[in-house]
Amino acid sequence: MPTVARRTIALAALAVAIIAAAVALDLPQPAQAQSDEQRYGKITARRTAPDDRIEFGWQPTDASGTAIGARVFPRARYLPQDAERDRWLSSSPVEIDGEAIGRINARMRAVGQIEFGFTPTDGERILPPSRYFPHNATRGRWLYSNTITIPVAPMPPRDPFTAISAGRFHTCALRTSGEIECWGHNEYRQSNAPAGRFIAVSAGSYHTCALRTSGEIECWGHNEYGQSNAPEGGFAAVSAGGYHTCALHEVGSALSSSRVLCWGNGTSGQTVGQIGQRDLFLTVSAGLYHTCGVLVSGQIKCWGNDYDGESSPPAGSDFIAVSAGGVEGYGAHTCGLRDLGKI
Repeated sequence: MPTVARRTIALAALAVAIIAAAVALDLPQPAQAQSDEQRYGKITARRTAPDDRIEFGWQPTDASGTAIGARVFPRARYLPQDAERDRWLSSSPVEIDGEAIGRINARMRAVGQIEFGFTPTDGERILPPSRYFPHNATRGRWLYSNTITIPVAPMPPRDPFTAISAGRFHTCALRTSGEIECWGHNEYRQSNAPAGRFIAVSAGSYHTCALRTSGEIECWGHNEYGQSNAPEGGFAAVSAGGYHTCALHEVGSALSSSRVLCWGNGTSGQTVGQIGQRDLFLTVSAGLYHTCGVLVSGQIKCWGNDYDGESSPPAGSDFIAVSAGGVEGYGAHTCGLRDLGKI
């Protein structure tokens, strides 16, 4: 079989294997609430001293009514003394773990009592049996309603992940919808993925880059060396390294070959090095202080730091993939994949 055809088949097989591996990882999805899950709590209120205002809040509980954690107070939580009788007023949203679950309702009754209710974010007002605050309640003493059960609406299903890239202290993944989600350290905002649709993502030490469906590259995070200043133009692939980034530019031939373009920290020659003007690559991988790529000939070419031989690849013209180590303390090595599956 001709070398070009054999390599094309091998690349296709590798792509299928990568997708299968991503599915096999069974990456954890955000927890999805079931339709029968519920949240519990009680309305709590007291007469304040010395102004006699009525302050109210929310006490999270379990199903038995036992308090869980501290009271939660909405920002607007006082019933004015001159409130219009029989007119329902609402508090600010009650938030649990950053999620608004609803609002506390209160109204002044003609007999001087105060009636409370609770309106879930997605639901009708709930009136517990014990919901009246007496006009002569002791100042400073918290009183409680019955336990209120709030149904939790199920979260909409999310598209599964199809690709993942781990940086030094953060990770980013690509969903089938094209959206990117990142988690982990975020001191340089390297986990603040932008909105939009992407086809690839690569997490570096402290920055992240992704390839939009338009072929444009967008990077975010650490940028001391300009590693997040992506150039304009159409690209076929991107790889974020320690403090530099490389991409495949000028997509052309039937082998989808491209020229390599790098930017960022180049003190060890990892951004220019041995890249020839006519070198065409199938893949590229930016490491910590070195870069490697697979040429259309199937050979691996590396440039940059070589103190440990990380830029001295083995001979051979049967490589289909390469990965340059990119984590500080563990970045002085490189691995390649031959078309028969040997690493």
